[in-house]
Amino acid sequence: MGRAHAQRLAALGADVAIIDIDLSISAKYGEKLTAETVPDELRAIGVRALGIEADLSVADEVRDAVDEVVREFGRIDILINNAGGAITPISESSALRSSGEDRAVLFAANFETTVNMCQACAPYLMRQGGVVVNISTIGAFMDDLNARFAMYGAAKAAVEKYSRSLAVELGPHKVRVNCIAPGLIETPRVKALAANRNLATEDQASAIPLRRLGQIEDVVGVMEFLVSDLSAYVTGESIKVAGGHTLVTN
Repeated sequence: MGRAHAQRLAALGADVAIIDIDLSISAKYGEKLTAETVPDELRAIGVRALGIEADLSVADEVRDAVDEVVREFGRIDILINNAGGAITPISESSALRSSGEDRAVLFAANFETTVNMCQACAPYLMRQGGVVVNISTIGAFMDDLNARFAMYGAAKAAVEKYSRSLAVELGPHKVRVNCIAPGLIETPRVKALAANRNLATEDQASAIPLRRLGQIEDVVGVMEFLVSDLSAYVTGESIKVAGGHTLVTN
């Protein structure tokens, strides 16, 4: 999904910096690139692109990475916080079973990464105004009957609350902050892990009001809306991109 956000922003004419703990992660999930790296794909579109490897849960690494972006591009106008995921064993991630170690991993990957990037980028966004889009999940608003994603959802719920508070704080500086809460989206990573996690199945798709799983373009379209002037008076909001999934119970 992060790659798709980067490609859409580049197609719109933005110079793009990608900061990831592993810039070659796509190969591990069978995602085929059109160039050697994602930054190379973006350069082929005709924009400047920068790839930086850093652990975004570590504040010092984040500050160093953001400083490098500013040295390269001179400014920051848009921040998309896409890092994270339900990266611990879901069989052990319920409200009762989650270990302290797994909770620390989930909150570091999903919440701390967001806070660190927002704090590091805010001074640059405030110079001329800008936009922050934080990626949440519908798991912040609902769960399955086994509460398999309780701690992942809790971490993203923290992102939701943090985003609203940040929108209040940055609003006077003409910086808007919103969330996107995706549902079951068929990313390459979800497809690779679907069988082992009982995710993105046909039965689950049939239970969604729109009767299909989400595609990456569904999320990217909302991102484009939120970073554009079409949403110039929208801040502190969360848009669910889930086909109506949160309207029904399975």
